[in-house]
Amino acid sequence: MNFLREFFKCFSYSDIWVFYSHKNIILKYKDTLLGPFWNVINSIFLISVLSLSYFLFLNPDNFDNFVYRLSISVFLWLFISNCLNGFTSLLENKKDLLNEKKIDIKNFVCENIYTNLIIFSHSLPIIFILLFISDFKFQSSLLFALLGLLTILINLILIGYLIMIMSAIYKDVKKIVENLVYAFFFATPIIWSENMVSTQIQKILVFNPFYHFIVLFRDPLMNNFENFYKSFFISLLIILVIFFINLKINKNLENKTILYL
Repeated sequence: MNFLREFFKCFSYSDIWVFYSHKNIILKYKDTLLGPFWNVINSIFLISVLSLSYFLFLNPDNFDNFVYRLSISVFLWLFISNCLNGFTSLLENKKDLLNEKKIDIKNFVCENIYTNLIIFSHSLPIIFILLFISDFKFQSSLLFALLGLLTILINLILIGYLIMIMSAIYKDVKKIVENLVYAFFFATPIIWSENMVSTQIQKILVFNPFYHFIVLFRDPLMNNFENFYKSFFISLLIILVIFFINLKINKNLENKTILYL
């Protein structure tokens, strides 16, 4: 299939999107002292405010574990949401480059994810520090968290390609994605947990893809595999569905996308 072959070619010859990714990060943070660490500081501030509110109003016994759980969820969510919002303006920002050079636009999907993955990696030391403070112990479950992260990345690549193409054709897709990301933040157990809601709400969570993404990375780091395998299967199903949608888009729309910019 041409679609898969073109993506594998992007992965094999990664010089293009790795170069532009590093260039974007340097340009974005060149006049700052802490660079990408400002994203970590902003995340820590958000986590601190949410944790303080949780402590003051609910006075929990397992506060350390709550902060650990919240931190993983917030850091991962910011990575996912930044990727999704970034996809909406990818081609618009690369319009001049596309007019100058013949570049496969799939490189831009990889560039966006790689850029945000580098920024996300700055938060990993914070997560490991909280791991040692919490009651959870380091086990081989880290391998399952890495497997979960890989599954999330594959989903983001396919979803990102879809958003990138549709955003170039329909300008209102950008606002739709932004509003959906905002809504799903509250609809996903990030600042709340599944056991806080009724059984009916828990059943509805099955239809929330971001819930499964959070579970795939967070739950293994908390030595919790109750929902991991179900979320892993559903994430694979999402990959399959989005893949076939992208096949149709790749065949009918990709070559025409430049005309809409």
